[in-house]
Amino acid sequence: MNETIKLSTPVTINGLPTNQVVLREPTVGDQLDARQLAGNDDAKFEMTMLANMAGCAPDDLRQVTLRDYGKLQKAYLRLSAEEPAADGKQSAVVGVVTPAG
Repeated sequence: MNETIKLSTPVTINGLPTNQVVLREPTVGDQLDARQLAGNDDAKFEMTMLANMAGCAPDDLRQVTLRDYGKLQKAYLRLSAEEPAADGKQSAVVGVVTPAG
C-alpha cells in the first residue's frame, strides 16, 4: 500500500524537484533499521522511518515545511495502523495467556 502526499511547498528529493512524496507501507525491517540508527532519539527515528518509506535520504526531508511534515506524519500513522474490518469496526486481538510452569 502506498500513499501520495501533496506538498504545499516543493522540495528536492533524490536530486529532483517535486511537489509530492510517495510513502510506502512501513516494514519491520524499516523499524529495526531506524531504531538502530536513531538510538533513543525519537525525532531521528521518525525522520529515518519516513525517509525509508519515501525512498530518500533523511536530509532530503529536512527541507520539508512543518505543515507538510505534519501531512507526512499523518500518512505514516495511517499506513502503519491496523486496517478496520469490513464492517468498519476495529478487529479485536484475542490472546490466551497460560501460566508458566
